[in-house]
Amino acid sequence: MADQENERNDLDTRLQSIEQRLNQIESLLLDSGNISTAKAKEYIQLPETELTGSNPDGEEGGLESRIGRYGLAWIGNIVFLFGIIFLVQYLMNKEYRFVSVLTGLAAASAIYLLAVYLEKINTHLTFMFKLNAQVILFFIALRLHFFTSNPLLPDKTVSLLILVLIVALQVYFSVRRELQVFGIMSLIFGVIAAISGDATSITLPLLLVLALGSVVYLMKFEWQPQLIIGIFLVYSAYFLWLIGNPAAGHPAQLISGHSSGVYYLFALAGIYSIPVLLRKQDKKLDDLYVSVTFINGILFTVLLLLITLRCYTHDYVKLYGIITLCCLIYSTILKSVSDWRFASAYYALYGFMAMSISLYGIFGLPQVFLLLSLQSLLVVSMALWFRNRLIVIMNSLLFLSILMLYLFSTKSTDSVNFSFAIVSLVSARIINWQRSRLQIETDMMRNLYLIIGFFMMLFALYHAVPGQFVTLSWSLTALLYFLLSFVLKNIKYRYLALGTMICAAFYLFIVDLARIEIIYRVLALLFLSVISIGISMYYSNRIRKSDGK
Repeated sequence: MADQENERNDLDTRLQSIEQRLNQIESLLLDSGNISTAKAKEYIQLPETELTGSNPDGEEGGLESRIGRYGLAWIGNIVFLFGIIFLVQYLMNKEYRFVSVLTGLAAASAIYLLAVYLEKINTHLTFMFKLNAQVILFFIALRLHFFTSNPLLPDKTVSLLILVLIVALQVYFSVRRELQVFGIMSLIFGVIAAISGDATSITLPLLLVLALGSVVYLMKFEWQPQLIIGIFLVYSAYFLWLIGNPAAGHPAQLISGHSSGVYYLFALAGIYSIPVLLRKQDKKLDDLYVSVTFINGILFTVLLLLITLRCYTHDYVKLYGIITLCCLIYSTILKSVSDWRFASAYYALYGFMAMSISLYGIFGLPQVFLLLSLQSLLVVSMALWFRNRLIVIMNSLLFLSILMLYLFSTKSTDSVNFSFAIVSLVSARIINWQRSRLQIETDMMRNLYLIIGFFMMLFALYHAVPGQFVTLSWSLTALLYFLLSFVLKNIKYRYLALGTMICAAFYLFIVDLARIEIIYRVLALLFLSVISIGISMYYSNRIRKSDGK
């Protein structure tokens, strides 16, 4: 009875597994509506172990079988690949160059023919053999001219053309069979060909083509890993070009005299920005787009910095002005064609950062801080138009960073002090005025601007007015805040008024009474007392009215 019960449980388990797979197939068919027959068969096909409850090899989990079937196949192919490479290299070192090439071509042809023969018998070996044959073929073609002191094929152009044809063959295989591995191989081979070209007019245009091809792969087949790999490969090849291409035997140092290379860098960044423009509404690739956007931005920034330090140390304003214009235009386009706010915010903020660098190049320190503070209002205005909270948050952090940099690195300037104070208060007012448009549910950003405005106004008045009138100016500012609270019907300006009055009182008793002349002490005391008593009477009347007295 126990054996029958166990068999019944095993049968129930297998039936549940079959039912689960059928449900997965049904959901796939309903979701896509166009799943290929091959893929459907792949999902329908059940492992023999699930149908029979046993392993044909008599193994518990089939681990030994998988290692023997796949692991050893990979090991064998890799060992064979290195064996052929070493054999070809040995024959070349012995000056049997023609024989070495024929040996390599014969090996590649034999492997490929074996792959064709096994195509219907052993698919995984077929795939590995074809991969192996193409690697050997590319290696042989590469050694015809490049990376050798005595090339068999002296003409560099012909040799490079052969490499490009092999890359094109990889592209053909990847598109025809829809295999991402061949797509990645085409990128790797293409980058090697670009580096081997060892000339700006060859390397950089080839890198542009490869970058564009990587984006096309993503748009057509949604191959995500190849795009990430492609970005790192292409930017790494550009970096090798930038430091003089040491892979070709040159000394590693930043090149000079090729300032036009920066425009290729702009083109690369632009190509890798295309995916966010062509984003699909199903949002399934959004995580990839975020990763690509950040990786593209970081690598572009690092390489741009190196180019700026080498070629544009005294003439970078125009360069960053172009970046500003391109980023702001592109962010506007993204906002108009998509409701995805991340991309438009990212490019807008990058554009404003480039604008800050351009302003610094034009005006220098400390005058640039005045314009940078005013730039904050422009960013907030753009955030209102974009309805983008991310722009406001990032601009607030950037504004605070610029303020800290100004306070700790530059001598105080009255115009800059007042600009930071006024811009902070105006920004807070704009955020409160259009908070529903920005979809900001908390007052965190607004409070940050109000706090900055509060302290910067005290700081600006302290440096702008004569010492004997500091308390008086702070008291007048408190009165102004109090009047604004009535006009705008906003309690937070009364908080600013109370805070300013308290600071004025402390400053009066700690500093003024011991430093300024007697007439100014009397004036400060009387003025502060009148304003304090007046505000106190207001609160007393307000409390009495709320109590119904």
